[in-house]
Amino acid sequence: MTIQKNIPLSQYTNWRIGGSADYFAVAETRDELISAVSYAQKNSLPVFVLGGGTNVLVSDSGFRGLVIKNKMNTITMTALKGSVAGLDEKPERQAFVRADAGVLTNRLVRYTCDQAMSGLENFLGQPGTVGGAMYINAHNMNQNDFFGDHVAEAELLTLEGELKTVPQSYFQFGYDESTIQHSKDVVVSVVVKLDQRADEKDAIWAKAEAAMKYRHETQPKGYPTAGCTFRNISPEDARRIETPNKTRSAGYLVDQCGLKGHQIGNAKFSDEHANFILNLGGATAADIKRLIDTAKEKVKEKFGVDLHEEVVLVGF
Repeated sequence: MTIQKNIPLSQYTNWRIGGSADYFAVAETRDELISAVSYAQKNSLPVFVLGGGTNVLVSDSGFRGLVIKNKMNTITMTALKGSVAGLDEKPERQAFVRADAGVLTNRLVRYTCDQAMSGLENFLGQPGTVGGAMYINAHNMNQNDFFGDHVAEAELLTLEGELKTVPQSYFQFGYDESTIQHSKDVVVSVVVKLDQRADEKDAIWAKAEAAMKYRHETQPKGYPTAGCTFRNISPEDARRIETPNKTRSAGYLVDQCGLKGHQIGNAKFSDEHANFILNLGGATAADIKRLIDTAKEKVKEKFGVDLHEEVVLVGF
């Protein structure tokens, strides 16, 4: 493992924005990840683990610490339990698959679909890594499906260098929430629990492709973006302000404040979906942060609702 200095982070984020990290390391193995965390501890450096860079906004001034780019990329079958094809009329087995935290979520979904394993279909086409999916409890809100619901256990690395294996309950998953957002534990690998249905592979792929098609049809394209900027509002707030059909969409509130298409510098709320901020080319983190703050201020003023970022702010 090599520790580099002053590495621009814009090349590693979907928004193509961000200043430099004082220190930077790429971890392709568990030992390299442990070494990087140990280096940070010995040198009293703050640590940020970067996965796919799909859901982060790095400040223009960068990060005063060590950024670890997680490239651990192994997927393995760990166990199969249940009925066996040829002995049962409808063979179905419980499957346990381990994925390194650096594995792209979309790659894991494709692997499981190819193995006729059902459970992760709704995440086909979703950007980011497995580690990021654990951190934010990635979701497909159209199907009310959360990544954390499919987790059996995970291996974590504490910032003190301790490895531990914990059950799904450890994470206290919620909407855009997990324990590791506060504990700062680093995800090393995750075991997901799925159903292998040997005779339903085509149906599993059909469901996955329908989820990806819906995502493509409803999300803006053509410019760098980090996906949804804000978390959906609570059911209580939706009822209180009487949104149409009790929608919890943060984009609806931003739109109602007249901010759809609103632009600051080279950053803009999408004309298609007001919860997406686009980098039109040359936008700065400051431009995007000002859009975020404007939306929070306007929504609070008009609806009395506090919006919360879904994107992770780094270096602010």
